[in-house]
Amino acid sequence: MPEQSHLTEPEYEVVAHTRIRQAIGERTHSSLRDIPQFSTVILADVGELMEVREERKQASTEGLVPTYNDYFIKAVASIIGDHPRLNAWGDEEGLKVLKSINIGVAVATEQGVLLPTIFDADTKSLQQIAEETAELIDLARRGRLRASLQQGAGFTLSNLGPAAVDWFQAIISPPQTAILAVGSIKLRPMVVNKAVVARPSVYLSLSLDHRAADAADAAAFLGDLTSHLGDRQWLQKQ
Repeated sequence: MPEQSHLTEPEYEVVAHTRIRQAIGERTHSSLRDIPQFSTVILADVGELMEVREERKQASTEGLVPTYNDYFIKAVASIIGDHPRLNAWGDEEGLKVLKSINIGVAVATEQGVLLPTIFDADTKSLQQIAEETAELIDLARRGRLRASLQQGAGFTLSNLGPAAVDWFQAIISPPQTAILAVGSIKLRPMVVNKAVVARPSVYLSLSLDHRAADAADAAAFLGDLTSHLGDRQWLQKQ
């Protein structure tokens, strides 16, 4: 029979929820409660991306070299205009398809995840996106990110690759209709020219609001995205 002390409630310390943590909880709860969301996953070969970025790094005189995440943002911004239902806000009246392409980026901070926005991302160069993203991440982690810089996104990208997470399912940020989850880039077995080889690859998971789009829409978007990420000429032009 266990000792009586083992049956009592253990000692603990109450850590109060911050306003940001409470907001995250309310937002994700409403998302899962109100949005009929589903995810579609693809394994993308990013060997060309790694080579092009390394070439840029070796030749760079600009100081700041775009991260892989910056390339993902640029690729999404370049194709999402062809998938307007994914660049939209859900509303009781219908779907609000946004005319501007503003990409939200999930950033982990001590207070919780914040979502700074890259406005008009389709009109900006890769280097501009890299510089702006770095500044926004710095502001977020220092607790100085203004609310106006966290509004207006029509699509969000969440990347846990640096944390060595292979794959995850991101929760849509209302009123948006889609979010892309990016895992870690690793060598994985892939079939190339009928031979199994180790290739740098990444799992891309797209969560969608089923009221806005279907699995076929998700497949088309992911197909275009992987095509850009594997296109050496496109990557070199950015």
